[in-house]
Amino acid sequence: MKKWASILITGLTLSLLFGVMPSFASDFESASSDTIVFPYERKTFIEGEKSVSFRLRNATTKTPYLMQASVEKLDEDTGVNTLESTDNFPFMITPPLYKLEPGQRYDWRVMFVGDTAKMPSDRETVYIAKFRAIPPSIPNTEEKKDSAEFDAIQALHFKVYYRPKNLESLTFEEAQKKLSFRREGNELIVMNNSPIYLSFDSVNVGGKEINSNELFKPLKPLSEQRFKLPSDINGNQVKWAILDDLVLPMEEQVSTLQ
Repeated sequence: MKKWASILITGLTLSLLFGVMPSFASDFESASSDTIVFPYERKTFIEGEKSVSFRLRNATTKTPYLMQASVEKLDEDTGVNTLESTDNFPFMITPPLYKLEPGQRYDWRVMFVGDTAKMPSDRETVYIAKFRAIPPSIPNTEEKKDSAEFDAIQALHFKVYYRPKNLESLTFEEAQKKLSFRREGNELIVMNNSPIYLSFDSVNVGGKEINSNELFKPLKPLSEQRFKLPSDINGNQVKWAILDDLVLPMEEQVSTLQ
């Protein structure tokens, strides 16, 4: 059974990135009238495949959304923002525009259009699949004042990972064994010696939880990532858990600061 998540559509931009909102990984579809619903799972494109798909459902009863899809570059220092880029991305989303009617489901395809020879062969690469939900404009009338619908443009961001064929069989269990931890001042430095991206569900250092906003940051392959620590931390024990490909927390691990 697939995991489904329901996001309340508001006037804010929603960054729905793998490893950011683990509480959405549950078996339900919201009955709320103002939601976009989707299966919450890691989207990994294996070298040689043609595409991966994103299924979105308009759970509203009366509001159609014009969905505008595009590929963008992730700011890997924050794990939330996207970066301006003039690069030609190796992925494209089709269709780029689609009207999603109330109650309708639709599958978008994220297709590889790049050159595999130009992609890193020793690690994963990440991109953002961005979906802008544009509602119809509601005239400025008494009807609009009484309406619960919104006429702001919303944005949904999903990570898409490109994985080289030679890394296809690598598991999260194997990858998490290659994490190491050290402290520099008020920062926790995590070294990911594995070739794939990992995301934390939780991190506890010296008995204190790291702020959940810090956990938006991805653990980049073969790289370090820095996390701000709470004040007055004592001890060198780190308790942590990684999210799996269904965005569920794996078994908690215990490490010692180096």
